[in-house]
Amino acid sequence: MYPGNLYTATKWAVTGYAESLRQQLVGTGVRVLHIAPGHVDTPLWKDAPDAAIAPESVAGTMLWALAQPPGVDVSEVMIRATGQEF
Repeated sequence: MYPGNLYTATKWAVTGYAESLRQQLVGTGVRVLHIAPGHVDTPLWKDAPDAAIAPESVAGTMLWALAQPPGVDVSEVMIRATGQEF
C-alpha cells in the first residue's frame, strides 16, 4: 500500500467488503477468501520495487488457502516480500 493515496483506500475497502460478505454467508457453506499480496514481481512495474514477491509464491499461497478442509475458514491472507517497507 502507498500511504496517503486513493489506492490504499480502495484496498481497505475491498478488505472490509470481503469481511462483510463472509459474515453474510455464514451458515451457507460458502467461504470467502481475501488475499492481499504486496509488491509482486510482474511486468506491470516499469521499475520493479526492491522487495517484490514472486508470482509463484502468491499462487502457492492461494493454493494452500483453497486446499484447507471444509471446517477451516481462511478468510484473509496478506503476503509480502521480505524487506517490503509497507
